[in-house]
Amino acid sequence: MIDLWKAKQTFKNYISHYDPEIGLIKLKIIHTYKVMEIMEELCQWLHLNEEDTQLALLIALLHDLGRFEQYKRYQSFEDYKTIDHALFSSQLLFDDHLIREFIEDDQYDHIVKVAIEQHNKYKVDDGIDERTLLFVHLIRDADKLDNFRVKETETMETLFGISLDTLEQENISDQVYLQFMNNELIYGPDRNTHLDMWISYIAFIFDLHFKESLIYIDENHWIDRSFDRVSPQKDEVRKQYDHLKENIKRYVEEKL
Repeated sequence: MIDLWKAKQTFKNYISHYDPEIGLIKLKIIHTYKVMEIMEELCQWLHLNEEDTQLALLIALLHDLGRFEQYKRYQSFEDYKTIDHALFSSQLLFDDHLIREFIEDDQYDHIVKVAIEQHNKYKVDDGIDERTLLFVHLIRDADKLDNFRVKETETMETLFGISLDTLEQENISDQVYLQFMNNELIYGPDRNTHLDMWISYIAFIFDLHFKESLIYIDENHWIDRSFDRVSPQKDEVRKQYDHLKENIKRYVEEKL
């Protein structure tokens, strides 16, 4: 049995040890709760039963648990420079047995562990059983969907440590442009500029698993809202940027 109220209280106590006045800490607190909201909507759209919905919400609550300690240790959320935050979250929960403070019943441990560890991967690992894979796809979609809100509401200084003006003077790397035009997620090491990073967040759309997630993107106009927040100042970059927007709008239209 999943006592979600208890899990939320435990989470609230856990994050009380971290300073919510720090921009990135506040961002992750809000993100966690917003992912839970989106997860609940996804579960309703997919007509999941009560048990599966509660399990999905628990995974949403815990998916970024390691982010808080990651920031405390490294003052950064850049996994490639610090630690893989998904694996770190899993280690805190299962190696340190913190999971039992959130839920006493251990029957869901495998699904929770795998879903958390897979939620930020470039590609989901092979060999995951069908039931577990459902929750992997749920948390990957819910997490990506809230990232559009995050990237709209947070300042570029909080997100990247630079101003919007500086970002708009940057270029789009060839590999990033090609991957996007091929309807692919952007491979992290191929990103060379902050503008590349911005584009890679929009490319999350290519990895959304559920049709309902694409409907969410479409109904909330996230393609326009995301692209329109940034206006590249170099003429050639602006043309590339417009091509990317046209491409992903066409992709969503065809999928729907």
